[in-house]
Amino acid sequence: MDNFLTKSLQVISLVIFFALVPILFLSSYGTTLVWTILIPIIPIALLVIGFSRWRDICPLATISKITQNLQLIQKRKVPIWFEENFWFFQYFLLFIALSLRLITLNYNDNYLGAFFIIVIILALLINLFFTGKSWCNFFCPVGVVEKIYAISNAKNYTHNSACGTCTACKKNCPDIDLESNYWKEGIHKQKSFVFYSFAGMVLGFYLYFYLQSGSFSYYFSGEWTNDKVDMFSSGFFFATYIPLFIAAPLTLIIFSLISYYIFKFIEKQLWKKHIFKHENHETVEHRVKVLASFITFNIFYIFAGAPSYQHYPLIYGAFYFLVVSVSAIIFYKEIFRKEDYFIQERFALKIIKQWNSQKNVPTNLKEIYYTYMNENKSKTERLNIYKQTITELMQEGILNEKSMKILDKLREQIGISQRDHERIIAQIKLKNSNLFDATSERSAEKDYQENSYKQVVENALKEHVEIDAQHLQSLQKQFCISSEVHKKIMYNIINTNDKIHQDILDLLELMHELLILQNSIYEDKTREVYFLKYSIKNEFTFASKDLFSLLFTIYKEHKSTIKILLNISKGKSIDDNFILNRESLHFVDDAIASKMLLIYEDHNDLNKVVTQNNNETLVRELLLHDSIQIAIAALLNTKQNPKKYLSQNVLDRFCNSNDNEILELLYKLVYQTPKITTYERMMYLNFISLFKNLKFNDLHMLGQSTQVQKFTPQEYIIKQGDAGSTLFILIKGEAVVEIDSKEVATLGHREYFGEIALLGDTKRTASVKVTKETTALSITKRDFKLFLQNNPKVSTKVIKEIIKKLV
Repeated sequence: MDNFLTKSLQVISLVIFFALVPILFLSSYGTTLVWTILIPIIPIALLVIGFSRWRDICPLATISKITQNLQLIQKRKVPIWFEENFWFFQYFLLFIALSLRLITLNYNDNYLGAFFIIVIILALLINLFFTGKSWCNFFCPVGVVEKIYAISNAKNYTHNSACGTCTACKKNCPDIDLESNYWKEGIHKQKSFVFYSFAGMVLGFYLYFYLQSGSFSYYFSGEWTNDKVDMFSSGFFFATYIPLFIAAPLTLIIFSLISYYIFKFIEKQLWKKHIFKHENHETVEHRVKVLASFITFNIFYIFAGAPSYQHYPLIYGAFYFLVVSVSAIIFYKEIFRKEDYFIQERFALKIIKQWNSQKNVPTNLKEIYYTYMNENKSKTERLNIYKQTITELMQEGILNEKSMKILDKLREQIGISQRDHERIIAQIKLKNSNLFDATSERSAEKDYQENSYKQVVENALKEHVEIDAQHLQSLQKQFCISSEVHKKIMYNIINTNDKIHQDILDLLELMHELLILQNSIYEDKTREVYFLKYSIKNEFTFASKDLFSLLFTIYKEHKSTIKILLNISKGKSIDDNFILNRESLHFVDDAIASKMLLIYEDHNDLNKVVTQNNNETLVRELLLHDSIQIAIAALLNTKQNPKKYLSQNVLDRFCNSNDNEILELLYKLVYQTPKITTYERMMYLNFISLFKNLKFNDLHMLGQSTQVQKFTPQEYIIKQGDAGSTLFILIKGEAVVEIDSKEVATLGHREYFGEIALLGDTKRTASVKVTKETTALSITKRDFKLFLQNNPKVSTKVIKEIIKKLV
C-alpha cells in the first residue's frame, strides 16, 4: 500500500510539473500559479509525508533518475570539493535562484518556463556524468531547504529513499538515513551558517517587495505577478539609483548575515550561561538550529501563498492552522532530540533485529530493553547479539570508540558487564581492525552500497545464473565497487552464506555420484543403454554448468585455474605442467577442494572395465532416481520385461507425474502397445551420429516433431529423381539403396538417409526400397527448419555432421 501510494503521488507530481511548462508559455497566469499556489504547498508537504517520501515523489528527482540509471559513459563521483563544501555550494545556488526570482522570474512567464527547462536539462546531465543522486545531494537548490525543514527527521528510521543501485555517491547519504546524516556529517560550521542565516534570507526575500515598492500591499495583492519589471529599473523605493539586479541580492545578503549573527549570539549565550545543564555543545547547537528552522518555516508561511489563498478565507485558515500545527509538532519532536538518543535507538533497533522477537517493537526505548530482558536469553546469546550489534553500528559509521560511552547504561540493563564489553571490543578489533582506524571510510551508505552489490551477486548465485567477467565488470562500474572491495564481498559470500557454500558442495557431490553411475553401466550396445548413459551425462552437464557459474563468479581472480577445472569436468586433457592438488586449489576451502580432487579421480576411472554383465540392479535403483530424466531413461531399459522392474513404488513414482508423455510411456510398457512414444523417439534420434549429444530439451523438441511411418517389403521409401523434403531414420527392418536400379548398399535399423534434403531444394540422388517390414521416423524439412530456428546453436553442429557424412 505504501509503495502504491508513493507511485501514485510520484505520477501526480510529474503530471503537474510537466503541465507547468506549456502553461508558463501559453498562459499569462503562470507565475501566479507557480509562486502563490504550488510553491507554498511543497514545504508543508515535505513535513507531512516526511523527507524520504518527498525525495521519492519529487518530480525533479524522478526526472533525474532517467540518466541516473543510464550507463552511456563512465560515471564517477563528484570531486571531493563538493563533498566538503556542498552546504555552502547548494546554499549559494539557492541564493542565485531567489535572486533570479526577484530580478526576473517573478514577473515573466516565458523566462520562468525557460528556467524550468534549463533546470531539467542540468539535472539530467549531472546524473548522466556523476553517479547516484548527485543532482539531489550536491546541486539541487531545493535540496538544502529540504534538510533545513526536516532537521534530523527524528525517529523516521522505517523508510528511506535510497537508490536501488547504490554507488555511495555521498558520505552519510540522507536518502539512506537522514538522521545519521544530520548527526554524523561533520561540517558543523557550514551547516550552522546555513540554518542560522536562512531565516534572514526568507524574511529578506519577502520584505524586499516592500523595499522595492514602499508598500506591503504590492506583495499581498499579487500585483507583482503581472508587473513588467526591468532588471535595470529602480531597486529600492528610497534609493532609486540602485538598480534591481544589485538591490535584490544585496537585500538577501544583508538579512542573511543579520540572521546568522542573531542565532549565533543565542547559541553562544546558551552555552556560556549553561542554560541547558549537562548537555554538550553539539546538543545546544542542535536546539538553536531547531529554533531557527521553526522560525524560518513560519516566516515563510506568513507570506507564502497569501496573494492567492487569502481570497478563500476558510481554505486559508485551515491551511495556516495545518502549518502552525505541523511546525509545532516538529519543533517539539526535535528540540529535545540529541545524538545520544539517536545512537541508543539505533542500538536498540539492531538488537531487536538480531533478536527476532515475535512481539511488536515498542516505541519507548526503556520498553525495548525491558522487553528484551524478559525474553530470558542466555548470556552467551546476549553477548553474541551485542557483539554483532556493535560491529554493524561501527560499519555504518553510527558508532565509534568515543561515542561508545553513550551505551554504558544500556548495556548494563541487558546484562553486559564492562569486562564483557572490553573482551568483545578486543574480538571485534582482531577481525575488523579497520573499524578502529580513524582514516578508514565507514558510513551507512558505504555499507548499503556494498550490501546492494552483494545482494545482486548472491541472487544470481542462488539461481545459478552465470555472471560472465564482462557483466561482473559492468556491475562493479554500476555500483562503483573497486576490485579490492569485490574480493572482500566474494570472500564474505563464500564464507558466510551457508546456502551458496552448500550449493557448491551439493553440486560437486552430485557430479561425483553421476560419474560413478556412468562408470557402473555395462555397455551392451543397445539404444536403451546408450540413452541411459546420455541422460546421466546430460544431467552431469547441467550440474557442471551450475557449479562453474558459481565458481567463475566467486573466484574471478582465479579464472585460469577454474577454466582448467572446467575442462577436467568435461573429460578433456589438460596441460602436463598443471598438477591438480590441494596446493593448486589453495583459494577454495578444504571441503570444496576434496570433492574437486575426487571428481578428477572419477574421470580417471571412466575407462575402467565394468565387471558385471548386465544392468538389472542399476536400472532398479535408477527408476527411483531424483532426476526424472535419468529415471525415464531407466524406464526405457525395462522394455523387454517391464513386469520384472515395475514394482508398486516405481509405478507410483511415474503415475503421480503430470507429464502426459511420461504416462504415455508407462502405459505403453505396462500394456505392451505398439505406439512409439516421444521418449522412444528421442532414444532413436540420440543413437544416430547426426543428433548425438544434443541437449535433452533440444532432443525432446525434435522428438515431438518426428512422425512414425511403416513400410512393407518392396515399397519405395524414396525414389531417385524425386524432390526431397524429408529425413528418415530406420528404427526397425531393412532396406536397400539403389542408384540407377542397381543395389549399392544395405541399410539397417540404426541408419538414416535423406539428410541432404534438409539443406536445400535438391532431388533424390538414390532410391531406398524396403526388403523387410520396416518402421522409420521421419522429419520434414519444414519441421527441421523450425527446430533449427528455435535452436540456432544446434544448426552448426547438425550441418557439420551432414557434410562429414557426404565427404
